[in-house]
Amino acid sequence: MTITKLMVMRVPMADPYLPALDSVVFTNAEKDAIAAALATDKPWDWKPGGEVEEALKSVKKKILDLHMARHGDRCCFCRKNMKGGGPFVIDREHVLPKSLPDYKVLAYEMWNLGISCKRCNMGYKKRKVDFVVDAANPAALQSSANYRLIHPNYDLYKDHIRISSTQDDDTTIVKYTRTGSEKGQYTYDYFNLRELEVGSFDEAQGGTMSEGLGQGALQARLLAAEYDQ
Repeated sequence: MTITKLMVMRVPMADPYLPALDSVVFTNAEKDAIAAALATDKPWDWKPGGEVEEALKSVKKKILDLHMARHGDRCCFCRKNMKGGGPFVIDREHVLPKSLPDYKVLAYEMWNLGISCKRCNMGYKKRKVDFVVDAANPAALQSSANYRLIHPNYDLYKDHIRISSTQDDDTTIVKYTRTGSEKGQYTYDYFNLRELEVGSFDEAQGGTMSEGLGQGALQARLLAAEYDQ
């Protein structure tokens, strides 16, 4: 089975987020533009000019708006808040890289798209597919079980990683707490989320937390203790 045939089959999938992936409606002009783009060598980067290019811009905006809403304006991998960040901060994330020949046909597939920060997309994930269990089986590409990391559309992030963050003037605490799942640990390591944890949290765990840290810090401490982290 080829990836192209899989697209036609539209394998049913569980969707843990709202708005639903299938809630986006493309106009006939937008559908035609997508079809034309997919016939090129670089479907996502194609710039034909005129009405077709304007239609593709509209498609990409709908994709961005949907995934920003689904993930609460946060990176699908590290959960960084990207609200108001614009193109210098936010990437429309292709889980299976659009730059690889095998996956360019998935350039506009909603299930293969998400939003991510530049750090996670360009610094860590890049064009890699080592997080896919079976990259040679097209039918498995729309299955959560086929991904070692937390998939932006098939996995509910908080089932695998819980995040506690608080900031009060010059005091900040950020903690990623894995819930014990393999996907949570894999994602934590893959995107080096430890690097994003603020060092003052360790001080809080050690019992030297200042009074100024507040209730948010206490919640972070309790959450980590719950999962023995």
